[in-house]
Amino acid sequence: MSNNILMLVLVVSMIVAGCSSKEKEKNEDNVIERVVASDFVLEVTTPTVLSTGETIKVQGTLKYTGIKPVEVFHGKPIIRFSFSGSNEERNYADVGYVTEFKSGQVVEVEDEFIVTKKGKQNLFVDMTADISLTMNPIEILVK
Repeated sequence: MSNNILMLVLVVSMIVAGCSSKEKEKNEDNVIERVVASDFVLEVTTPTVLSTGETIKVQGTLKYTGIKPVEVFHGKPIIRFSFSGSNEERNYADVGYVTEFKSGQVVEVEDEFIVTKKGKQNLFVDMTADISLTMNPIEILVK
């Protein structure tokens, strides 16, 4: 009977290990890029390996780390994405918006593009604010 229990434990642990390794592989294809300037931190999360026909989902997070509230003038959305591996274009509102950032405040922007081009592509991240944050293009491999 103890051999049956030992075998059951072994099989269950192998199943759990197999499931977790697949999740890990999937997470290894994501990257988080970070840029810090004065009292702001910009983070972008994106997959880095895709296939044509898939949808790339990207997320940008802007966090204010300063202590005193500060007004920021910007377009909408404050974080903008463009992807060289897609034919999609965005029509953004460049009308002046003002956001008062308080300590610890976070703004999140998500976008997605349908992947249409193979090879090495770039995700471009742009800020439409009077904050000087520049992020290098993020390379994405499309199979």
